[in-house]
Amino acid sequence: MTPPRYHPRFMTAASSTSPTATAGSTGFSAAFARVVLDYLQAQGLESAPVAKVLGLGEASSSDVTQRVPARQLAQALALAARLCGDPQVGLRIAAFVRPAHMGALGYALMSCDEGGDGLALFDRMQSLICNEIRVHHQVSHGMVDIRHELLGAVPRDYPFWSFFVAARLAFARWVSGRALVPVRLELPCPAPPDAKPLQDFVGAPLRFDAPDCRELLPADWLSFANPNADRSVHELMSSLAAQQWQAAHHNADETVSLLMQRIVAGLHEGTVPTLTAIAKALGTSERQLQRRLSEHGLGFKEVVEQVRREQALNHLKNTELPLVQVAQLSGYAEPSSFHRAVRRWTGLTPLAVRAQARGVAAAPGPDSPQH
Repeated sequence: MTPPRYHPRFMTAASSTSPTATAGSTGFSAAFARVVLDYLQAQGLESAPVAKVLGLGEASSSDVTQRVPARQLAQALALAARLCGDPQVGLRIAAFVRPAHMGALGYALMSCDEGGDGLALFDRMQSLICNEIRVHHQVSHGMVDIRHELLGAVPRDYPFWSFFVAARLAFARWVSGRALVPVRLELPCPAPPDAKPLQDFVGAPLRFDAPDCRELLPADWLSFANPNADRSVHELMSSLAAQQWQAAHHNADETVSLLMQRIVAGLHEGTVPTLTAIAKALGTSERQLQRRLSEHGLGFKEVVEQVRREQALNHLKNTELPLVQVAQLSGYAEPSSFHRAVRRWTGLTPLAVRAQARGVAAAPGPDSPQH
């Protein structure tokens, strides 16, 4: 069987070339990733090896389009832990995050009136900080339920995710001036040998090996007054962040990332989005969207297929979700269609893909999509 062709931007294998943070790629903003370097320099430690892993120069850059893929950030955190001789250094780096590490959006968040304003603003402009993870929230039964959906090859290791959730919580605590304690956190990674440092930092129950990252927070956080609220600063920085966000929409690379986010959102809502619906959501025309995709040698159907593939294989390999649910989250209403798609992508049944990821043999039985 001839293997299907996949566009290079979707490939999950590490590149053989040296990592480089690039303009218009996917990942975290270079300013945010730079917090690792800032922490090391504050401790009087050599940061050049970590800067090389991140693909950044040691000096800061004003290029707001520069990105560091999540896998490079994870590698940098692992190297920082070795340099510091501290396996939990990610928690200390997380507490180092300040508005400057998030640019204009960081200062807009710092100066908003209430917690709910900041959360809504971040939901709208999150891609300025990271376009490999999509964040959305809903409020129900006195809780704020925040989910982080993984797009593409985001690593599922403890150092990365402990840093990620700790950075969000530490920044919220710093801005609010409150010792905020969530209700529960769920991380899409295996539990470490010792989870107590993160448990102590968070102060709430933790769940590991979750399908996606999830934060459950008390809803009263939304109405907490911000002691740093400043209307003039907020308006200025929100306007600048909005300009940067709009400019990113006109970048072909960023368009592909935003398109992927919209497709994932639609799949999780039980639908396979159409070109018309996504173009409307992105505030562009179908023709414009197709033209930007063509700049990468991509077609809309190809991107949809690849996102469905990544979602399906991600859930098969990294979660214990029932196959019926994995099929639904990948946009397949019928298990038989899902089964055929997985066969087409991998040459294996869904059960065999899951078993192979765990290094065990698939259970014997008829080759049926019901298994």
